[in-house]
Amino acid sequence: SFKEKSLKEDKSHLKYYLTKHYHIIEKGLALPEPRLGFGQPKILDVIAKTEVYEKLYGIDDLVCSIRKTLIDYMKFNKNEGFVFSENFEKTVNDFLSRSDIVGKGGLKYINKITASTLSLEEFNEFAQGRVSVRDFSNESVPDGLLYSAVEVARSAPSVCNRQGWKVHYYSDKVKIKEILKYQNGNTGFTDVIDKLIIVTADAKAFTSYESNQIFIDGGLFSMNLLLAIHAAGLGSCPLNTCYPSFTEQKVKTVSEIPDNERLIMMIGVGCLKDQYSVAYSPRNPTTDIFTNH
Repeated sequence: SFKEKSLKEDKSHLKYYLTKHYHIIEKGLALPEPRLGFGQPKILDVIAKTEVYEKLYGIDDLVCSIRKTLIDYMKFNKNEGFVFSENFEKTVNDFLSRSDIVGKGGLKYINKITASTLSLEEFNEFAQGRVSVRDFSNESVPDGLLYSAVEVARSAPSVCNRQGWKVHYYSDKVKIKEILKYQNGNTGFTDVIDKLIIVTADAKAFTSYESNQIFIDGGLFSMNLLLAIHAAGLGSCPLNTCYPSFTEQKVKTVSEIPDNERLIMMIGVGCLKDQYSVAYSPRNPTTDIFTNH
């Protein structure tokens, strides 16, 4: 959780804290009618902690995103004729004047026509094509292709844009088998899994009130990753990591995963055969899950 002590002692804690709080400003700007001058105490807090972050770790993408967000915030209020107090305006302008480097942050504008290039029918066909594959070819999966899939999966939503997910990637067959000994769902196809991914989420990204959110965000990212792997023309099989704590610790040890990360799922990946069999896995009817209130 974001305690003052941990913010001073840990880069990850401070980074997640700043992301959470500058994103609140982004969200405020994206409302239908943003309240003029909103969020000033929060902005002063973000500036103060960003200055601490800069002194410790320098200017990086996070700092540049915060700068761009504050530039958009000040521009919006100026265009609307809002007058800030002299002290507030000086604090913000002093912070912004120390560097002319800006990044991606604040607002971006989207055209309705280009917002989606897929029809619902086209996406349905694509999504239905993603299945759990347990019968891979002998071809080797290119490392770069999976890296590209991870890049695509980063678009998954996360609480306050904190993006607490992590990806651990294994290509050594001996290591993969050693890890999969702790996972009971790969019996019968362990040997044909070419690459293994373990998706985790960093507990430092979440407050003490968000104990479930770590799995929600990790799950959203994992689904995006499964779809990206499918789009890359590869096969995958999600493998659950529902372990008692002592088993999870063993998996982390053999997988070289830090203690502050929680396991979300493993994903076995391989190249597809020209023809292969999968479980039919019929879906429950929509009427069973949809309630119109």
